[in-house]
Amino acid sequence: MKKILLFALYIGLGLSTIAQSVTIDGIKGIRFKGVDPIVSSEDETISGYFTYYMVDKGDSGMRTFEFAIIDKEVTTVKTAELELHKRATINNTVFNGKYFLISYDYMKNKQNVFNVLDLDGKVVKTISTSNEKKRLTASTVYPAANGEGFYIVRPIAEKRKNGFSIEKVNNELDVMWQIEDVLEKGISRVSDLINTEDRFVIWKEHGVGLKKLKPQIICYDAKTGQQIFVRDGYDGTGTILYNQLRIDNDGGILAGGAYIDGEKYRSANSAGVYMLKLSPDGQEMLYTKVSNKENIQKVLKETSRGFTVGSKDKIWVKDLIVDEHGNIVIISEMFRKNINPKPMAYQTPRDLISGKFVGDISYRDSNGKAQKVTFEIMDYIIFKFNQNGELAEIKPILKEKYNKLTVYYPYVGLWGMDMAKIVDEFGWFDYNFSTTGENGERIMVCSNNAEARKPQVFTYTLDDYYAKQSIDLKQESKIDLDEGKVGYFRTMRNSEGKIAVAYFQRKLKRVTVNIEELY
Repeated sequence: MKKILLFALYIGLGLSTIAQSVTIDGIKGIRFKGVDPIVSSEDETISGYFTYYMVDKGDSGMRTFEFAIIDKEVTTVKTAELELHKRATINNTVFNGKYFLISYDYMKNKQNVFNVLDLDGKVVKTISTSNEKKRLTASTVYPAANGEGFYIVRPIAEKRKNGFSIEKVNNELDVMWQIEDVLEKGISRVSDLINTEDRFVIWKEHGVGLKKLKPQIICYDAKTGQQIFVRDGYDGTGTILYNQLRIDNDGGILAGGAYIDGEKYRSANSAGVYMLKLSPDGQEMLYTKVSNKENIQKVLKETSRGFTVGSKDKIWVKDLIVDEHGNIVIISEMFRKNINPKPMAYQTPRDLISGKFVGDISYRDSNGKAQKVTFEIMDYIIFKFNQNGELAEIKPILKEKYNKLTVYYPYVGLWGMDMAKIVDEFGWFDYNFSTTGENGERIMVCSNNAEARKPQVFTYTLDDYYAKQSIDLKQESKIDLDEGKVGYFRTMRNSEGKIAVAYFQRKLKRVTVNIEELY
């Protein structure tokens, strides 16, 4: 397996740059996972964008991936190539404010491979670790705050020992400390990890089976790995599900998402939405549950569409913010998982042209069949809580049209909330981020790709009026929407008053990133 090549400025075949616009051609879209912002470790401003994708199939089962960094002004691109076997899986590409970490699992050779690169393209370190069993060849990496290394989470499965390990490594991948969390039998795993310079927090799921998992929020000291506190997800009447976690400026924790009734952990249905605030030492400061039956259904029935949150319709929390008055706002979107009865001979060509799918579209089971479902992204729902944690408002915001995509193996069998997490990771939900508008008001910035030939960007104010504004995408004229439908479409932060908009046209094998005016 070849090592990563050094970055080189790409102004040749396959890539063109114009002021405020970059186009990358020749992308094999089956492994494309979107475009992500590069966030500065000092003040959380945007310093650029990155993406990776497969560009070629080599000999002996090798695949060539390209890793691309786009500058903040969207005028230049630096690229590096990575060759790995078709059976190897890229896990994460993360940026800690100073360095990138590209990690992948190579199950055939029972190896985890980690590559650190800086913004100038220098390969800082490449290491591989061996595992005794293939099923242990899995890893997830997270960026450490302030550019000070990374966190690596790996599974543990030994005799009478099941769980996970967390390693804190520096930017040269030297291990600073390691902790293990194990059970004698059952499952113990990490769903998410967030951190600051002083502490890190995980969402842990553990239990004797998938239907009996119990969640915990666990806080640790970032410098030593010592545990600070544990908060159980079961509150005596219901269990909170993972969705959004935040660490505030004082070291407290904010959490929000769906909850279910009883001491169980199934993500097929939910009983409502919760908001939880913990102090830096883990004491409960605010905790409010908003019931589907008692609160949300009533509001939804009053809308023009008369929707309800039933067995199919669910709520996915997209963001958790604190406004200038100290109020807590949960921004969420409804979704629905539907049966897709259309023949593969019809659905597959349409998905290959549009690019609106997640999973392995070529996978077939032993009977030569492929399972699929349709994932439909529906209206927004805003929940506002005052400083005392009391529910102040539930506000649905209706969309004109819904974005739909097809879900294939290995995600097709997931429960609704678990599937929503995957769809969110691939960047398909419409809400993108919140920011300050032209007049200083808080706004949410959203994209919509319900019509693949005409993607749109909207803003909504988060005051009592929720005014909607359509953004004029002037740079879109450079994109040939007639020749290639837009599958992936995402809006990202840039500088004040500007946004970056990414388009992926699978038919044309092309990614385009433009800078547009927000107001």
